[in-house]
Amino acid sequence: MTLSLEPPLQAGRKQSAAGPVTIVPDLRSYRYDPKSVRLSPMQMLVVQLVCCGLADKEIAFIMGVSCATVKAHMSRAIKDMGLFRRHQLVRFIFENGLFDPERAQSEILKRRSAKLNPQDAARAA
Repeated sequence: MTLSLEPPLQAGRKQSAAGPVTIVPDLRSYRYDPKSVRLSPMQMLVVQLVCCGLADKEIAFIMGVSCATVKAHMSRAIKDMGLFRRHQLVRFIFENGLFDPERAQSEILKRRSAKLNPQDAARAA
């Protein structure tokens, strides 16, 4: 009886005559070369809320828009900057000091209170 010390083939690996070959997927998420563009106020607000760690549904609730609108603002901002993933956009915002936590937090509180107390928000306006 012989004991094999070779690991079994795993997904993403192929066996060839020369030995195991690793198949590398498309690595476009590593291409990080953002363009400097001016984002619309709505795009910037959505990006700020994403930087706070909110999900698309939470952002949609806070802003009073649909989830599809939030996704459209994010994808447009990502495309305009020449990026591929939303984490790249968040990285750019943090690296360039464009994240304003106080503004984002005040916007969240203002919009949440307007959602929870529509009569108070109407009186304040």
